[in-house]
Amino acid sequence: MTTPVVRLALADITATLCTRFDVTTLLEKIASTAHDAYGARGVVIGLLDDGGALRAAVTTPVARAAVDESLLIDGPILESARETAVATVADTTADTRWRTFAAAANAAGVGAVRAFPIASLGVGLGSLAVHAAEPWDTDRPDDVGSTLADLAALALTIGRDDDRRRRPAAAIRDVLAAAVRLAEATGILAELFGEDVDVARVRLRRLARARGMSDTVYAGALVELVDRTPERLASSALVDES
Repeated sequence: MTTPVVRLALADITATLCTRFDVTTLLEKIASTAHDAYGARGVVIGLLDDGGALRAAVTTPVARAAVDESLLIDGPILESARETAVATVADTTADTRWRTFAAAANAAGVGAVRAFPIASLGVGLGSLAVHAAEPWDTDRPDDVGSTLADLAALALTIGRDDDRRRRPAAAIRDVLAAAVRLAEATGILAELFGEDVDVARVRLRRLARARGMSDTVYAGALVELVDRTPERLASSALVDES
C-alpha cells in the first residue's frame, strides 16, 4: 500500500504545500495518489458547497466514467463529509445501510467504497472516496487514505489567514468553480483535437505548463477565448504545441 512510489508522492504533496500552489491541481494529485495506493477503480474528492450539498470537485478517470452521479456524491461519501468520520460500503453485494447506492455501485463494477473525511478544526469540508473493484478488507489499511484526506484539508485551509474556519468556504467555492472551467476547457480541447476527455485533460496540462500557467488559469483563458471569439480557437497560440 505505502510503496516507494506512494511514499514519494506523499512527500511531493507535502512539499507542494510549502510553496505557492494551485489547489485544484494539488487535489488532483491527491486523488491520483489514492487511486494508485489502493489500486482503485476510481477516486473522487467531494466538497460541501455553501448550501451543504456535496459536489464532486476532483475525480480520477475511471470515476469520471461512472454512469450514475450518485456514486460520486451519495451514500458513504456524503455521510463521511457530513459526519467527519470514515464511512464504508464494505461489499456492494451485501450492504444494507445504503441499498440503492450499493446496487448502483455493484452495477458499475465497484465492489466496495470507503470514504475518508476531509475536515479542519472539527468542521467537515468534504470527503475522499475510494471505489475498489473488490470488497474492502483489512489488507487495505486506512493510513494512506486518512493522510491524503488530511493533506486535502490542509490544501483548502493553509495560508496566511488566521481564521481557518472561514477560509475553507472561499477555497471550496474556488475549487468547485475551477472544476467547471476545467471540464469546459477539456471538452473544448477534446472536440478540437478529436480525442477523448482523458487525453484532452493531459493535453490541457501540457499546454498550461508550456505557458507557465496553472491548469485552472489556462482553462479560464481558453474558455474566455471561446466565449468571446470562438472562430479564433483553431489558430490561437493557446492551443499551439509547435
